Amino acid sequence: MRDVTLLELTTPDGITGTGSAYTGASQVRDALNRFQQNPASLHLADAKTTIAMSAIDIALWDIRGKEQNQSVSEILGGRKRDRVLAYATVDLPMTSAKPGDAFDKTLRSILDQGFRAVKICIENFGHRTVNGSKESKLLSFARSIVGKNVPLMIDVYGSDPNWTADYDWAYKTTKILEELDYLWIEEPFAPKALDDHVRLAETTNIAVAGGEDFILLKDFENISNRKAVNILQPDCTRVGGLTQMQSIRDIASKNDINVIPHGWNTAVGLAADLQFQATLSEAKYCMVEVWPHKSILNALKHNPYALDNEGKITVPTGAGLGVELSGG
Repeated sequence: MRDVTLLELTTPDGITGTGSAYTGASQVRDALNRFQQNPASLHLADAKTTIAMSAIDIALWDIRGKEQNQSVSEILGGRKRDRVLAYATVDLPMTSAKPGDAFDKTLRSILDQGFRAVKICIENFGHRTVNGSKESKLLSFARSIVGKNVPLMIDVYGSDPNWTADYDWAYKTTKILEELDYLWIEEPFAPKALDDHVRLAETTNIAVAGGEDFILLKDFENISNRKAVNILQPDCTRVGGLTQMQSIRDIASKNDINVIPHGWNTAVGLAADLQFQATLSEAKYCMVEVWPHKSILNALKHNPYALDNEGKITVPTGAGLGVELSGG
């Protein structure tokens, strides 16, 4: 379980903005007090406060959009697209890769919900107690289930403090993933193992993704300048909101690195991700992450996140973020 806080701000004119942060309510209250005393502190905070400041920044963008009667994507830089591909992140058990087993049924249930892009997380994948041939078989099994036309990715949770995978394991795994046409491997090493990230990104033909555990702009700048990944995954509810997401993308683009938001967040966080990605011209990496769980929707008055027949979400067109809380 993780703490996530929703924040609702109201201007003296009665305009309400909603934000979200990947932290507890007390931290958001402290950040709001700090912001009210000095608005310039919004993007000059330490990591802990920056996470909480994310809710304030997102809410302010929502307010600005409503004041200008425009969607956030339009004032972020111009809407380039009306729909964004949604990829589901799904936890899967380590099985023997037999049709009809739990791995098979769980993955097929995601496709049945309408997703046309999937990121898998396999229990104990990469751990020393697991046979490599079993991992290879499951990677192939997943591809056979989703078909050749569905973008398929894998997250191996290198941010786990007990992670033991080394470069040789990661390199051998990417060779398998290349043959199976996976789009990326996520967190193949611990977040601070940048030398290994750089080496792998230089030698593999699939994308290396990471960055969800970093918060401060200077860290994303370091990762980008070293070209330690091909895809950066900042979370707008952790890195300081949409303002910092723009700064991170600017830094990444100078190094030919793509940005796909990390999306382990609320319905408000997903709304911000959609507005952010709608400004993107690049189609291949124009995605948002969705955890298919009712908690994504239960805070909203209406569901704006229905998938179309291509597994895409229509970006809300209303002023601001384009979503409304159920209690509002």
